[in-house]
Amino acid sequence: MRAEAVVIGGGIGGLNAAYQLAKQGVRPLLVESRGTCGGVVVGAPVAGTWIDLGAESYARRSTYCHQLCAELGLPTREPGGSSWVWLPNDQVLPLPHGVLGIPSDLNDPNVALALSKEGLARARQDLELGPAVGAEAEDLATLVRARLGEEAYQRLIRPVASGIYSAEPEELTSDVIVPGLRQALADTGSLTRAAAKLRAGAPPGSVVSSVVGGLFLLPRGLAEQITARGGEIATRTIVTRLIRDKDSWRVLCAATRPGPTPADPPIAEGEPWEVRTDRVIVSADGRAAMELLRPIPELEMGEWQLPRGTRVAHVVLALRHPGLDDGPRGSGLLVAAREPGSAGISAKALTHLSIKWPWLREQTDVHFLRVSYGRPGEDPRPGVGQALADASTLLGLDLGTGHLESGFVVNWNDSLPPPTPLHRERIAAFQRRLTDLPGLGVTGAWIAGNGLASVLPHAHREAERIAS
Repeated sequence: MRAEAVVIGGGIGGLNAAYQLAKQGVRPLLVESRGTCGGVVVGAPVAGTWIDLGAESYARRSTYCHQLCAELGLPTREPGGSSWVWLPNDQVLPLPHGVLGIPSDLNDPNVALALSKEGLARARQDLELGPAVGAEAEDLATLVRARLGEEAYQRLIRPVASGIYSAEPEELTSDVIVPGLRQALADTGSLTRAAAKLRAGAPPGSVVSSVVGGLFLLPRGLAEQITARGGEIATRTIVTRLIRDKDSWRVLCAATRPGPTPADPPIAEGEPWEVRTDRVIVSADGRAAMELLRPIPELEMGEWQLPRGTRVAHVVLALRHPGLDDGPRGSGLLVAAREPGSAGISAKALTHLSIKWPWLREQTDVHFLRVSYGRPGEDPRPGVGQALADASTLLGLDLGTGHLESGFVVNWNDSLPPPTPLHRERIAAFQRRLTDLPGLGVTGAWIAGNGLASVLPHAHREAERIAS
């Protein structure tokens, strides 16, 4: 069998790469090991309404996602409701305005509520320290501690960053997760003024948006366009080996069956077959991608292994309770980590989806909550009962089983690898070697960075490079 191009992996990056190839007249074969495409952008019906089970929004710092949705005819909308933070002393307050928990104004009353007098005084030193302090810090934790102090880090930045990226801020490269932050620090001489500058330069309104009806409609729209333009999508198909044959490629494929649990990768079975092509884009999960690419000597991958991500679990709750109608904690809240061994809430975040995304309120009077678990070093095994108890505490309501319409657990094993400084150095070297191999592209969150605002444009660039 021969194909004009093969895209390995049907996550959101692979779908966009295949779509961009098809737009340029290259009809791709996209192979996906699971039964559906989309990766972490996935939806399902809950209590009669389709909702997002994985990723539910994209960052608006880049206009690419918004433009892609418009191109596909998918209307978008900003979220509603404010965000809150639950502090270790069980105090709950609205999250101050800023960037990833970094306040853009230390006179914000919510900053004073979150910090002690001593903590606020230490944070105010940021305004006088000058641009050099912390400027060389590559990871977010070191940067924030140097500028704002330990208390601001623990109470404001750590809950937000670790809640979003499922990694400790020591493992997060500032330039990757908040592009332009360190440059803005150099320009303004203050981390809080840098956050204000980034917010002022971003599109007005919320920092995120989503597709009306659910973000899961985006991979559906991409898949429809791929097949409409002559491409083919083969699900339940895995690539077991990728072989360079001069300036072309041999792609060995096999059928799959589901793994032991929905979170486990599918298992190859049956007789393999071969596809020959001049163009390949590898957009599989990071570890699967590395195993396909490692035998290619020009890439010099050696024993390089991806850093392990955190195991994450979401408990989706569908509830009827009049106390939820007004959104007692807005669109949701992030929970600051407690000291090891201390009792209390084990959830790391709660999202009130029906307040955050107005179209859900327009469809049904059932409220949807998503209670999230999984901090670095944890192996979360939450149940519906635990999620109900944690949600009751966080929202200040009695959400007993009598109010429950539906509830189930979604597990995400080994979530995205944290973009550590060492990982980004290796990626940069890998990409330089990759450009010397004709007809081979690689994309996905492990190489592009986490989030649709990073993955989608990177996949687009790889498709353009390979198509040409």
